Amino acid sequence: MSRMYPFITYKPNPIAGGECPHECSYCWATALKKRYGFEKYRGEYRLVEKELRTYPPDSFVFVQDMGDIGDPRIPGGLITVKIFDWMKKQPKVNFLTMTKNPTFYLTWHNSIPENVILGATIETDLKIPQDISKAPDTRLRLAQMAELQNITINRRFMSIEPIMKFSPSFADLIIDIKPWAVAVGFDNYGNHLPEPSFSETRGLIDKLRDRGITVWEKTIREANSRA
Repeated sequence: MSRMYPFITYKPNPIAGGECPHECSYCWATALKKRYGFEKYRGEYRLVEKELRTYPPDSFVFVQDMGDIGDPRIPGGLITVKIFDWMKKQPKVNFLTMTKNPTFYLTWHNSIPENVILGATIETDLKIPQDISKAPDTRLRLAQMAELQNITINRRFMSIEPIMKFSPSFADLIIDIKPWAVAVGFDNYGNHLPEPSFSETRGLIDKLRDRGITVWEKTIREANSRA
């Protein structure tokens, strides 16, 4: 199974510089940057104009897969003036943004074009230890994504990966968001995270599908729980 969402056709990264504030121990993008020392992702946040391409109609463009576009340290003008304007000029293209900080969407919802799918990563509905991730509280992320349906017509997408142990109410919290679609997958990189069982994960997927939600299955396997 591909490690990317199956509907994505392009993955531009128009924002250079910066370091993700979440410090997730399992982050493949951070590991890749450290391994290859990409100059592009060093220094202050800045715009790479050549990445603002024109795409064919009906394309699915995942913007900024090498970082969190919702990082509050990214200059607002760079996002709201440059990138949102670029998206707005291509109304027949589907753009996907992903963040672990949905406050970003609540702050800028009046500026986000209608062709942008508002995505969020959520690993669980339980508290994640700080040595695994310093991202915003999972329950806050879930509540903020649910709130978006009251203030914007943009579709919402949830990526439950890498999935970690969750409570019995997790599926209902995802359902409350009324997502356009959901992706579910286990860690691919041997990080020994606190994972749910295979049967628990299958139950979560089945419950979401029973409510008419499209679920893309990524890496689904037996748990390899954190020691």
